Amino acid sequence: MLIVHRCECGHLDRWHSSNPLTGTRSCADYRCRCTEPIYGRPEVIPSWRGTLDGTWLDTVTRPPECDCGDCATLFAQAIGKEVA
Repeated sequence: MLIVHRCECGHLDRWHSSNPLTGTRSCADYRCRCTEPIYGRPEVIPSWRGTLDGTWLDTVTRPPECDCGDCATLFAQAIGKEVA
């Protein structure tokens, strides 16, 4: 699983970036008109990794990238997580 925030435009937080030179923020989807991301509560998005024996494991690939307390709680409560 991945722990992410979803913007009101529907895209995940990782789809948004800011430009420190111009002070602008934008969504990576060129069709999206989102110029100021507004994020909701964190969500758990499934991510799967195959193993050598042919099974699949639900994994957490990395700790949350933000300092959000709700994200930290979701990460701490994850069962059977693998951290890369």
